[in-house]
Amino acid sequence: MLDATGEMNRRAVLKALISIAAIPLLTLPSAAAVPKFAGDPFRLGVASGSPSADGFVLWTRLIDPSLEDLKAVDVGWEIYDESGGRPIAQGVTVATRHLAFSVHVEVSGLQPNRWYRYRFMVGSATSLMGRTRTLPRPGDAIESLRLSYASCQRWEHGHYAAYRQMLADRPDVVVFLGDYIYDLAARGKPLRGAGLKRIQTLRDYRARYALYKSDPLLQEMHAACPWLVTWDDHEIESNYAADLSMKGSENFIAKRAAGYLAYYEHMPIRSRTARISLSRLLKGTPLRLYEAYDFGNLARLYLLDARQYRAPPLCKPRKEAAEATPVDDLCLTRKDGYRTMLGIEQETWLRRSLEQSAAAGSRWNIICQQTRFTPRNYSSGIGKKFNSDTWDGYPEARQRLIDDLVETKVQNPVILGGDIHQNWVADVKHDPYDAATPTVAVEFCGTSISSRSGADADRVPLVVKRNPHCLLMDPAHRGYGLVDVSKPEMTVRLRAVDDVRQEASPVSTLATFTVEAGTPAIRRTDHG
Repeated sequence: MLDATGEMNRRAVLKALISIAAIPLLTLPSAAAVPKFAGDPFRLGVASGSPSADGFVLWTRLIDPSLEDLKAVDVGWEIYDESGGRPIAQGVTVATRHLAFSVHVEVSGLQPNRWYRYRFMVGSATSLMGRTRTLPRPGDAIESLRLSYASCQRWEHGHYAAYRQMLADRPDVVVFLGDYIYDLAARGKPLRGAGLKRIQTLRDYRARYALYKSDPLLQEMHAACPWLVTWDDHEIESNYAADLSMKGSENFIAKRAAGYLAYYEHMPIRSRTARISLSRLLKGTPLRLYEAYDFGNLARLYLLDARQYRAPPLCKPRKEAAEATPVDDLCLTRKDGYRTMLGIEQETWLRRSLEQSAAAGSRWNIICQQTRFTPRNYSSGIGKKFNSDTWDGYPEARQRLIDDLVETKVQNPVILGGDIHQNWVADVKHDPYDAATPTVAVEFCGTSISSRSGADADRVPLVVKRNPHCLLMDPAHRGYGLVDVSKPEMTVRLRAVDDVRQEASPVSTLATFTVEAGTPAIRRTDHG
């Protein structure tokens, strides 16, 4: 766990109060009426995220029938240190109809590397108490860090039993790597959520988030520590690429804007602009998610967005006209010029961030992105028999990132991913299609919280054999990854849910791996 640095003194408390009181996003109490709530307006829980060395974002969303005729509601908030007592900071902000009565309080001016508690109030209602933390200052001497990484929690496919064990693991931060909700309709005989329709409108997106966030275990995990979140495709539409629908959806730009707005409304993320609105998103204003987070001198974490800025997918062999899909008309060949997974601006930012980390001497460099990074089509070769939605469909972009890792000489690069509903542990080779080339980094691509895997378990030995860089492939288990980072080594435990159909299912450890600092090599240390 990140280590504390002592108690906050009176002068520091006063400084924090003054700084927080000056935050532009806070507002004075308005004349908005206080509704008479029919139930608990905080029944979607509370959350925090986007931590920095002096603050974080606090989130909640009011939900109640009494809000239907209102345009705005005053919401109070309070922050406490771990010792309790009186709040060390407090204020009032306004929850508005155009943001679905969501609340984002961007706090600054706190002490670094500290745990805090917080809550919200509206009228006579008070939320549960959440717990969050600030990060250490860049360069501070930090001995340890614990994080969990997770993705893909389709509601109708299972319960969120994984979060019960994650709570017991007490991570410093949770990294969620996409597919927080699913835009799809429920099919067959779902475990829960029968009757769910495919999302089409802003109202649909908001309702789907409200459904997912009603889960008690998910709420508890959000309230336990800060989250770093990024999206993949199902927060908007399956396999979309930037402003292109791979499903042939009409007026996709409007649908994407609605999905982006709903994502902001339900996540503890920073606005980065004066005002988030549907009209701005319709005009193409990006909702920036990518960012670097420093955990003292121990680690720098890079949270990437591999969906919003990507080029069209790589073309597969042409089908007959009768079998063609929208992808066949939108794809690009390898001869069509510069193809990117992250977008030119984000690629440039990432390269500079890696250079900064190398200069600062960060011990570990953890790249958090949405999907499997290393090839699954090694034996077929580049551009053959590939999944066009993963990095296999963007081989040039993958090679540029690998080259950046080599050229910047960052220490101990590690790549985390999600999306594929299976655990995939692999070496990242300088040439991904030549296992004889040096290992540049290591990869831990995680399984899903609940979403089913479509992989054939009987084919696992063959897939591993055809991909010599792959050390483990397991599509059978749902769960998450737990990462313990120290100066000498990183330990990764793959947590596995015994039965996702059971809300109280036990969770075990599928495998444990260790990576020693200075050596990009993965050792399995559980004797599995």
